[in-house]
Amino acid sequence: MLPSVNQFFDSLPKKQCAKCGTVMEEQSECYMHVCTECSGEKTYPLSFQPDSKKAI
Repeated sequence: MLPSVNQFFDSLPKKQCAKCGTVMEEQSECYMHVCTECSGEKTYPLSFQPDSKKAI
């Protein structure tokens, strides 16, 4: 008997960087095999978080 779709996808191993081996966060339609640190790319947060150390 075949496992359910959820069981199949839950049993897949976590996505890892091809260079350093760190676990990468799964993203929809993301086909990267190297993490952002190894590729030298910068990532920016999607939400604004004010710096509590700076006075307004």
